[in-house]
Amino acid sequence: MHDEELNDQDAREMAGIVERYEAMVTSDAPAFFDLIELESLIEHYLQHGKHRHARQVLKFANGLYPESLSLQLREAQMMAGSGNLKLAIPRLRNLLAFEPSNDEIHLTLATLYSQLDKHQEAIHHYRQALDLGDAAYRGDLYIDIALEYENIGHWDHAVEVLNEALLENPKNETALHELGFCLDSMGRSKEAIAAFNDFVNRHPYSCPGWYNLGNALQRNGQFAQAIDAYEYALVIDENFSPALLQKASALTMVEDYERALECYRESMLMDAPQANIYTLMGECKERLGDLSDADDYYYCALELDGDFADAHVGLGVVAEMREDWTGSLKHFEKAMELEPENVEYHILLGGILKKIGMHDEAGLIYSNALRLSPENLEVFLEASENFQTDERFEEALQLLDAVPPVSSADPLVICRRFISMYSLGRTKQAYQILDEALDRTPDLCSTLAGLFPGIEQDAEFSLRVLNAPNTP
Repeated sequence: MHDEELNDQDAREMAGIVERYEAMVTSDAPAFFDLIELESLIEHYLQHGKHRHARQVLKFANGLYPESLSLQLREAQMMAGSGNLKLAIPRLRNLLAFEPSNDEIHLTLATLYSQLDKHQEAIHHYRQALDLGDAAYRGDLYIDIALEYENIGHWDHAVEVLNEALLENPKNETALHELGFCLDSMGRSKEAIAAFNDFVNRHPYSCPGWYNLGNALQRNGQFAQAIDAYEYALVIDENFSPALLQKASALTMVEDYERALECYRESMLMDAPQANIYTLMGECKERLGDLSDADDYYYCALELDGDFADAHVGLGVVAEMREDWTGSLKHFEKAMELEPENVEYHILLGGILKKIGMHDEAGLIYSNALRLSPENLEVFLEASENFQTDERFEEALQLLDAVPPVSSADPLVICRRFISMYSLGRTKQAYQILDEALDRTPDLCSTLAGLFPGIEQDAEFSLRVLNAPNTP
């Protein structure tokens, strides 16, 4: 109540200053304002988007207090705010020569250098502000410095800064989340697990600590342990919905769809229903084989957001499972219309077109997918299968010749090449590439038989199956 009274009092005082100033402007009668009042007035107009009024007050204030460094700082900040960064910086550097210990000048310079992508200069001034500024803002400054290091790819330095922030204030949630992001970006999942394990050992009642440990474990494929970590987070704060959603994701990965559904339902008691949550619930139902319920959830998602592409994909998948090709095409086409550069949607649509014998149309979809993602192996394999299903084996070979070198020895590429060569009567060449690949992939024959069942009747193939070494 006391704080509310102070806020009301401040608001009344500010209203009085505004009234006196605007009365002075209207009547052109002189009035006295001290420096603090004028600075407050400038801030008031800026907060209300009245930039022209703020500039007029600044001009008036400079006339009264021409030596005021705080007004010069405000002028430089307003200059930067209007886009004149390169004019503002010299002003600020000049002010810094007079007030080298002014943390606000350092902070403003850091912000401008960051906008100009001069990240090292930004880091220098953020560090100065960190050393000079109010302790209440130190946590934010650590984050600012870490983000600058991330911008120039100095992930190790960012991690060091974030660890400093957490040593100073273990409750700095942003630092915890950012640390997880940095270690994930560096591909250091085991280091992340160790770091967050250490953190929760020291701070066992930190909900964000357990949450980030769960995320690190989940990224490393340790889903059962991740679920445990999310449950600890929820014991500490039962309303922390991100932990509930991540727990659902981990449960989905271990195929415990019923428990995942319970988590999603519970999350909707905490937060407003969202299209993506309904879609995830639909996917759980789909994997449980409850196709009608899956449809219902996907349509719930579309009621909230008619342009939510993943819900259309879900409906397309369910229609495909029912062999409703028309319905599947409709939803996959809608998803692609909404997200025309999503390669996964191209693959889904191409797959349906291929199934119903529309090979030319599927080929166009795959060609566009390769334009969007020229090294996507899955598209090469789907497109080559499309040609082979249409008995266009030479075209399939030409396409497979264009597979990026890094993927050319992939077992599925070898199988597709074999199928085309064998089907074109180049059996000697086909078996040659198969024999070369068998040394690397002993179980290749079973993969090939799954893709090309007729080959099992070939005596040469049967001989290779008999002589294949046992797989490890």
